[in-house]
Amino acid sequence: MPEKDLSTNELFRRALSEARLLAKAELLHAKVELAQEVRSARFSGVFLGAGAALALVALSMLFVAGAAALALPLWAGALVGAGVALVLAAALGAIGWAKLPKKPMRHTLERVSMDLDELRHHLERAPH
Repeated sequence: MPEKDLSTNELFRRALSEARLLAKAELLHAKVELAQEVRSARFSGVFLGAGAALALVALSMLFVAGAAALALPLWAGALVGAGVALVLAAALGAIGWAKLPKKPMRHTLERVSMDLDELRHHLERAPH
């Protein structure tokens, strides 16, 4: 049956049905995107945690090096070890920071914005 022959009630019912399907699809896409971002955040958290733990170890090694500064070979070894641990902690922290999501659910927000623009366009074209 052509849309011109449908009653207002039937057209409204179809519009609601399509809006419901669109909302379900957007929720499904948002759920998938959120799951991906959670995985990415978990990965970043592991690297940030490892970097923080190594930074604490390096800091304690620096204190040991300062305390043992009177015995040259001991403090020099501790200082080298602390330097290596600090470099490793900085690298792990940088990797973790880079992997954090910058703009959460970007794709879902773009799709919803496009849907709203399309809806506005159709409403503007509809006869009043």
